[in-house]
This record gives sequence, structure tokens and C-alpha cells, in this order.
Amino acid sequence: MRFFVFVMLLLSQIALAQTKISGKLVDDLNKPISNVSVTYKKVGDVALLGFGRSDNNGLYSLSVKVMDVDSVQLDFQHMNYAKKSVVVANRTANYSYQLVQQAREIGEVKVGNMPIYKRKDTINYDVNAFTSKQDRVIADIIKKLPGIEMRGDQILYQGKPIQKYMVDNLDLMEGRYGLINNNLPADAVKKVQVVENDQPIKILDSLVFSDRASLNLELKKFTTTGTGKVGVGYQPVLWDLNLTPMTFGKTFQMVNSLQTNNTGYDASKDLRAFYTGGMFFGTRATISNGESFLAVRNVSSPSFDEKKWLDNKIFLFSTNTLQKFKSGVELKGNLSYYHDTRKREGFTATQYFTTDEIIYSSEHINNNYRNQVFDVGLLLEKNEKNIFLRNSTKFQKKWNKDLGNLFFNNIEEIGQDKRYTDEAFMNNLSMARFIGKQLVNINSTITYNKTPQQLVVNPGQFEDLLNEGNPYEQMSQQVLFKKISVDNSLGFTRKVKYWTITPTLELNYDNNKLNTAVEIANNGQQKILGQDYINDMDNSQLNLALIMRIGWEKAKWKFNIQTPYRAYYFNVLQQGVKTLDNELKNTFNPSASLTYLMNSNNEFSSSLSAGNSYGGLNNFYNGYIISQYRNMQRYDARLLRTDNRSASVGYNYKNTLKANFANFRYSYSEGERDYIFSSSIDELGRRTTTIVDQGSRNLSHNLSGGVSHFFSSFKTVVKLNASINWSISDYLLNGVLDKQRGRGQSGSVEVINSLSTIISGDYKTTYGRNKNIFSTSEQLTIYNNHYLNVVFYPSEKHSLIVSNSLYTNNMKSQKDQYFLDLTYRYRVDKWKTDIELNGQNLLNNSQFVQQFSNTIELVQSTFELRPRQFVISTRFKF
Repeated sequence: MRFFVFVMLLLSQIALAQTKISGKLVDDLNKPISNVSVTYKKVGDVALLGFGRSDNNGLYSLSVKVMDVDSVQLDFQHMNYAKKSVVVANRTANYSYQLVQQAREIGEVKVGNMPIYKRKDTINYDVNAFTSKQDRVIADIIKKLPGIEMRGDQILYQGKPIQKYMVDNLDLMEGRYGLINNNLPADAVKKVQVVENDQPIKILDSLVFSDRASLNLELKKFTTTGTGKVGVGYQPVLWDLNLTPMTFGKTFQMVNSLQTNNTGYDASKDLRAFYTGGMFFGTRATISNGESFLAVRNVSSPSFDEKKWLDNKIFLFSTNTLQKFKSGVELKGNLSYYHDTRKREGFTATQYFTTDEIIYSSEHINNNYRNQVFDVGLLLEKNEKNIFLRNSTKFQKKWNKDLGNLFFNNIEEIGQDKRYTDEAFMNNLSMARFIGKQLVNINSTITYNKTPQQLVVNPGQFEDLLNEGNPYEQMSQQVLFKKISVDNSLGFTRKVKYWTITPTLELNYDNNKLNTAVEIANNGQQKILGQDYINDMDNSQLNLALIMRIGWEKAKWKFNIQTPYRAYYFNVLQQGVKTLDNELKNTFNPSASLTYLMNSNNEFSSSLSAGNSYGGLNNFYNGYIISQYRNMQRYDARLLRTDNRSASVGYNYKNTLKANFANFRYSYSEGERDYIFSSSIDELGRRTTTIVDQGSRNLSHNLSGGVSHFFSSFKTVVKLNASINWSISDYLLNGVLDKQRGRGQSGSVEVINSLSTIISGDYKTTYGRNKNIFSTSEQLTIYNNHYLNVVFYPSEKHSLIVSNSLYTNNMKSQKDQYFLDLTYRYRVDKWKTDIELNGQNLLNNSQFVQQFSNTIELVQSTFELRPRQFVISTRFKF
């Protein structure tokens, strides 16, 4: 009881010690002022001890809990009134005050630009934060950005290729973004933006979830810009010309390019399409190449920078335009042509591992290639919230002439002459709009290829098969391939609460024609070989399909399932005999994916798929085709069935405030076939391939991941990537069935620093280890490559770039190979021009040796490199 009385007395004393100050705040018209900040503190002190705010009637109230002072300071603050400060006694009382109306000017607040920040689904990279003095085009910036990597000219975000590359939200190039990426001045770009979960088709924005990312360049202003380069050099006589002006307006864009060089740069890469359509409505932007059955024996090119080994002469012209009208319609046109000649020289030593023995062969190769490609296209698109319309028409023609000179086993000289022409046409139409609440989509695609080709070999090969064992002067393989495809679909999409349901009907038709003949010549006499070497095949397939897509999206979960059922009718006519007559086959290939967005930083995903497929229609020929001077094949196949199963799990992490990015992925695939390719190799290493009715299986696992971080205080980007894979597959060689087992590990570390104004640079190391295990042998190849680029800035206008590369492997016969390149650059600011002197391969390395293996062979190739060369050039901006 005494304790209870003591506690009550203590609480009453504490309550009496608290001072309550209240009152009312009014303006000069005695109207109450609401939302005034009221604070108190000790007189002469800076620390606030409490605060409150006036209500709609202007009334305020503060509980003052300090007992060691006899007075306190009250501060009244409001944006539209002058600040008022008063000192009052520290006792309970009521004070009312009048505030004087006065607009208060906010002092200047300076906020530093964040190098990376996220707004909704868009990650913004500030270009200035990643720019150093030597950067000239936007590709120099993009390759540095954390979370993004470039494999050659292809851009990936979090380990996956981007699905769109836009400039000011317009996609001019339709996947051929290398031309912009390698020629747009970096200082014209304000931000590089990555739009996560981007749905490019606006009418699907609230219906169909996308897990793909798009990239957009936000320019500083609408402008005409671009880059140019004019250079000459020696060893041999060298030239390098690149004029690429660009115009980016609000509704009009144009990119033109004229390039020619023989310095080792493959300008045709700028026209490569890295995405080709295939979105939800099945749109297509590029033409598939016609089948190529023939080839000239080649030597494997090195895997490093092509400027060190590509012996080329190329001329290229390209023009691309986009006009967006007030109606929302976009009209895009492109026209390009290039003529490219190349030389390749090298030596290849091959070991074939058969069950009984190891067969050795050697080839000294000296080849010349001439390629011409003409491409023209017109695309009309309206992509709005209530309608989607897209029609793409393209025509492409290729003319290739390959000449091969080969010295086989230091005994026999063999000449090869391949001619290949491909004429291709495509028209793709896709339409979608709402009828009531129902989205209706119609899609139709027509493609046509005509591909004549010829291979001539001197002297003739396969004497035992082709000329009763007697040598002869010349063999000629003729091939004419034609293909036409018509694909049509009708789809319906409806959203019901969290569910999106899309049934689709398809009617597709393919027809292929293959005509081949082998002709031999000896002593002026020509002879067309008989039925074993003639093919007259006409095959077709009619495909009826019902595809059901179901999506479910709620809160942090996204689920998609697809259940395509297809019925095929196959027909094959070979040599006048109908080997398939409306053969009916069914396939069912369900797939599902699940995504969980834990929060803004963490995302988990998984996928499953299974099913069966039928193929091999183009293998229904029973006449031999000589595909290379030493390879002959005849399949005489049936419908080939493959059953596939695959699964994957993935994890993405990003924290834009801390500039951290990470991605990890595991994938598994398994295939079972009711056939196997059978190879027979003779004592000279000549191969004959057929198809055998025997089951086979393949299995693979892959684990990959990457992390990257931007240290803003050091202006340094660090990227790490790694992968592990293992596989097993069946193969049939010289009548013996066996298994190939593969194990592989690879990784890379990259550090990019641009902090100092005196020195900057980047370093990258790559490591790989691959082991292939066969029945009679085990092959291990290891490589560890290092790349170091250092840029010195001795003064404001001068810079020196030192490029080092070191290539190492575990080949006993090959020493480590070190390359050194130097570039001196002088900047003329008045003209926005660089004058450059470049020295390539200063140590004059003449050859590069590499080793690789596949199912039945180990290949060691020696490739002739470009000699030491010097080029002086001027680079400028438009």
C-alpha cells in the first residue's frame, strides 16, 4: 500500500512538472493560420526540444518537459509568413500572436547528380558520371555501365540481351543498333536508360507481362550529329573512311553511313540485327537466310580482336529513315549494300579419334572470299493504346564467291571454288485492336528464298566412290534450293481480374524444293553421275495449331503458361517416289514461367518446358551431296523425332542507390532422339555422314552469374562473370556407339577506372578450362587471357593510349603471345576533331595458334595475322 501511494505521488509530481503552453495564431485580419510549425528550445540553444503544428482554427499546443530553466524560446514558421520568435515563461499559459504575411525565398540548394537512379521501372545512368577523356562514341560509355555488358556489339542487361534499342523513345534501326552505338558521339547523350519489364506493344501494356528490358538513349537535345574518320597508312597501303551523319528530331530520324577500309575492321557488323522481332504477336523484322549445303574448307579464325587478323577490303553504304506522323503512324525505310573481300591463310592439323586408331591429317589453307549483300526494307507501324498495326516488307540478295587453295598432307594441291546466291523476300503483317473488351490479333507472314549454289574441286576427290578408284581432274556439285513459307494466325486476348487468357489459332504451310547433281570431268570429258548422286526432292508440311496462353499477375507474383498443340501433315516426293503421303504427326510442347518480385531490389524467376518435335524434312534425300572437298553426306531420312525437357531458375539483384547489380542462373536441358548421325572416316580423314535409326540422348547443365559495382568516389566500375557447364551426348563413329563428356569452366574480371585527369585505363582477364572425354582419349584445353589499356594525358590536348594483350594456353608447342598497340591522339577543340596516329601489332606477331576439340576430332590451327601497321587519321563530329 505504501508503495502504491509513493508511485502515485511520483507520477503527480511529474505531471505537475510539465508545462503546457498553448494559444492561437492569426494574420493581420485576425483570421486563423493553419499549418504553422511551432517549436521550443532553451534560450540561446540550437537544439529543438519539441514541436507542434497549428490546426485549422489556428490553435496550437506544446507540452514543455524541461524543469531546469525558467523560460523557453518559441519559434513560429510558415512559408507565407515571416518567422516569429518569442521568449516566454516556463509555466502553463496561453499566448496568442499575429504573424506578418511575407513570401519567404528559399535559398539555393545544390544537389549532386546521382550516377544511377531508378524511377518506376526505368534505371537511369548519368553519362557524365561514366565519361573519361578518351571516350568518343556512346558504345565507350555503355560497356562501362554496371549491370550492362557488351559481347562484341551486342548489349546485355543482367545477362539477357536487350529487346529494344531506342533513341529518344524511337526505334529507328530495328535491332541493327551497332551503326548508332559505334558512331553516336557520347557527348550528345544525357542519359542511358534501361526500361525493365518493358512491353513494347502499347496495346498489351496492361494485359501481358514482359520480363525483358529495353534500352533508350535520352539526348541532350534534338540534333544533327554523327562521326567521321579519314585515315591512311602503310604495310600494305591502307585506307580507312567512315562518314556517318545522324539526325534525331522529335518526329524524324535518319542515319546514313558510308564506310570503306582495309585495316581489319568489319564494317558489315554495324548492319547485324541483334533482335529480330518475335514478340507476343509474332512480328518479324529480318529475313532468314536460305539453306547453304556447300562450303570451302576453312581455317578457324582467332577469338580475339579482328583488327589483328582480318585481311579485308570492304565498301559499305547504308541509309535508314524514320518519320512519325501526327496520327501516330511511324514509317521506316532502310537500304544498304556492301562489297567485302577477304583473305585467310593458315595451317590446320587434325586428329580423328576412331575406335580402332587415331587418324592424322594436315592442311595448309589459303582462301579468298568475295561477299556482296543488298538489303532494302519498308516498315509501317502504328503502336497506340487502342490499336497495333505493323507491316514489314523486305528484300535481300547475296552473292558469295569463295576460292580455296589447299595443300593436303604436304602431298596434294586442291583447288576449291564455291558460288552461292540467295534471293529472299518477306512480308509480315500484324494487326490488333479491341472489339469491346476483347483484343483481336491477326498475323500473316510470307517468306521466299531461292538459293542456287555450286562447289567445284580440282582435282576430283572420293575416287573410289565417284570414278572406280581412278584419279580424275574435277568434281562439281550443283545445288538449287527453293523455299516458301506462309504463316497465319488469329488470336484473342481477354483479361479477367488477375488473369489474361489468349487462345490462338494458326495455319502454317512450308514448301521446300531441293535439286542436286554431281558432275565429274576428266581428259575433257564431262559426266553426270547416276541416281546415287542426284536429288529431286519436293517436301511440304501443313501445320494446324491451337495455342493457349494464360497469364496471372497479382502483387509480387507473375505466372505464365503456354500449351501449344500442333497437328502436322507431311508430304515428301523424292525422285518421283512419294515417301510421305499426308503423314499425320502431333506435338504438344507446354511451358511455364514464374516470377517473384520480392522487392525493388530482388527478383526470382523460374521456367519449365517439355515436349516433342519432328524435323528432318530437308534430309529426305537419298543421293549423295559433297558438302566439302572431303565431306560427303546422304541421309535418306524419315521423320525425325526429338523429345526435349528443360528447366531454369534465376535471380536478379539491383540496388541503384549503391550501384550494385548481380544475376545468377542455372539451366538444365535434356533431349532424346529416335535417330543418330553416323560418321565414317577413311584413312585420309575424309568423312561420310548418314542418319541411322538408333536412339540417342544428350544432357547439359549450365550455371552462370555476374556481379558489378560502381565505386563513385573512385569513378571505378568492377565486373565479375563466371560460368560452369557439363554435358554428355551420344555419337556414332565408324559403327561404334559411344559417349562424349564435356566439362567447362570460364570466368572474367574487369576493372574500369576514369578518376584521374592524368591517367585512366581498364584491365580485364578471362579464364577458361574445357575438358572433352571420348572413348579413346581425353582432351584438356586451358586459356588465360589478359587485356590492359592505359591512357596517359600529358597535357590537355594530348593523350597516349597503350593497349596490351596477352594470350596463354596449355599447348606445349605454343608460347604465350603478347601484343602491343599504341595510339597517340591530339585534340583540336576548335574543330571538334582528333588527329590520331595508331600503331597496330608493334611486335609484328605473324601467327596465332589455337586448339579446340569436338565430338571426334582435335584441331590445332595456325592463323596468319596482319603484319605491323601504322595509320594516321582524323576523327571528327558532324
